[in-house]
Amino acid sequence: MSMNVADVMSWGESVARTARISAADLGARRLGELRRAVRDERAAAAAEPLVVAVMGAPGVGKASLLNALFGTDFPVGGTKEPPGRPELRESTGNTGHILKFWDMPGMADSWAGRPAMLDALITSDVVVWACHADARPAGCEGARLRELLDSAGPDHARRVGGRIAAVLTKADLLSPPPWIFDARGRRGSFVPGPALAARLERRAARAEQALLAPLGDLLTAATYPTADPEGRPAGILPADDGRLRGDRHAVRYRGHFSGSVHERYRDAHPEHADVLGRLRDDHRVIPCSARFRYNLPRLLLALATRVTPAAVFRFQRMLDDAAALAELPASAVARHANLVRWDGERCRPAVAGPAC
Repeated sequence: MSMNVADVMSWGESVARTARISAADLGARRLGELRRAVRDERAAAAAEPLVVAVMGAPGVGKASLLNALFGTDFPVGGTKEPPGRPELRESTGNTGHILKFWDMPGMADSWAGRPAMLDALITSDVVVWACHADARPAGCEGARLRELLDSAGPDHARRVGGRIAAVLTKADLLSPPPWIFDARGRRGSFVPGPALAARLERRAARAEQALLAPLGDLLTAATYPTADPEGRPAGILPADDGRLRGDRHAVRYRGHFSGSVHERYRDAHPEHADVLGRLRDDHRVIPCSARFRYNLPRLLLALATRVTPAAVFRFQRMLDDAAALAELPASAVARHANLVRWDGERCRPAVAGPAC
């Protein structure tokens, strides 16, 4: 299942361009004017700040996550009691463009500013729901968000539901089992060992049930269609229940594309296994670590599929080198370790030789 940020953003651009008007309909001069107007509108939209809402309890690592993704400089480390209402912050990213960050309380917290929370969610380009990897999500959180969104009416509720990506933050705190640093020359990336990967997967599945499952039909999974052997989008057959829809631009499922739903559609449409697998991935909770830069490219992909069509171009402007997002210098690995091998004879850290 191959996908990268460039593929997803290209797909997002094609979805954003919904109008198709021929020169025969307008005439060459009028069509030229229209194209210039569209280019100007696109440039104006791209120049606007990207607005991201991040829900989560204090100390869950919301600002650290955005800083790692976009190179912003939001203050980190504060674990003060949340005010119960969203706080708007602003910072400039690596590319010189502005990111606006709605710092939202967690759904298990007491919220005094319910109307302000709803307004922040509705007006954000994308929403991240952050839960600490080393904590069990409160069972009421998904139901409370469902109640909040339902109060906005079905249209707003579905729009917000389609923008939500759920993550487990600070996955680096889960050890043992150990993390592995995969060194490639002077750089490398952290990956969990098999036992730790299985542990993260179990926690992500539990979080998905607590956070996303209660949202039900407010959620939308979306992906790009698979091309046929001639390179044309193959699309996917709509399901009998009308939830699964596909055309040459996108494939969407209205509702929670859970593991059991995925299996049912995969059995019915085995020829579209790749598309259905991407839809399933769209509703998985993503374990990640800002400190280890673990799974940041995967999270970026998830956000790319969820930004509003109007925000596709400003999301692109915030991106730096997505390919290097998961990498760290090999020289920096020692400061991430909680064990250091010490050479007692030379009174210095040992850097080579067999472990003691």
